[in-house]
Amino acid sequence: MAAGWRIDISSLYAVDPSPETMEWFYGSVLISGNDHHSRLSFDARWEPEGDPEGCYTVDFLRLPRPRKGTGNAVRGPDEVEFIGTWTTRSRPELVAVLESFMFTRTPPENIACPEPEPPAAGPDAV
Repeated sequence: MAAGWRIDISSLYAVDPSPETMEWFYGSVLISGNDHHSRLSFDARWEPEGDPEGCYTVDFLRLPRPRKGTGNAVRGPDEVEFIGTWTTRSRPELVAVLESFMFTRTPPENIACPEPEPPAAGPDAV
């Protein structure tokens, strides 16, 4: 683990997904980490839960800046920047990507970035 990172949730085990091991892959997050200094964060899960044909899915995020004088971040859905999502079926590849992200603070190249939101229609829109 790279300096500065904190693992908040860790229920990722050295067990590969199969019909016999699916009980190890339930939960909204298998492993989650963040770095307060860079404000980067990741959450990894198995999707769909309970499906041996699923995959590891990792969301990469940038957290909001702390409020001055409090040290606490203002966390609302509009203040967290979604960087993108990455998927794999390989546990060793998942571990390699998470380790790389923690050391380089750069998400993987083949990350799926969110689509830009269409502009909101104004009161004159038809």
